[in-house]
Amino acid sequence: MKFKNAPAPLRSLLAGLVLALAGITGSTAALAHHSGALFYSMGERITLTGEVARFNFRNPHAIVELLVKDENGEIVRWTCETSAPSALRRRGWSQESLVPGEIVTLQGVPSIDGSKLMRITSVTKADGTQVGVSGRMDD
Repeated sequence: MKFKNAPAPLRSLLAGLVLALAGITGSTAALAHHSGALFYSMGERITLTGEVARFNFRNPHAIVELLVKDENGEIVRWTCETSAPSALRRRGWSQESLVPGEIVTLQGVPSIDGSKLMRITSVTKADGTQVGVSGRMDD
């Protein structure tokens, strides 16, 4: 069927549907890379010291699971997110940058919902060695 010969209202409807579909598809792609402000309280800073339970050096963001003693002496598991491995590699990170069992201090911003989730802005090992984190929230 040739649409250029279709009545004007039908052409308008088809054009609108095509634009709507393009908008939906484009907005989904735009949401794939999100702003940290959607999940994190950007004006706050927290510091956590604990034992690395797991370091997951995979896309879309590397994750450190950290065992932290809370104010009641209970061990709490925090999920701490940083940048994509490609960005971390440019700053000197590797899969071996953090190993389970080592003690580290992480600084970052907490989740907006109060869950045990943070975005890492800096990493310091027990011996004082800094692991390369840019402090940026958008990569």
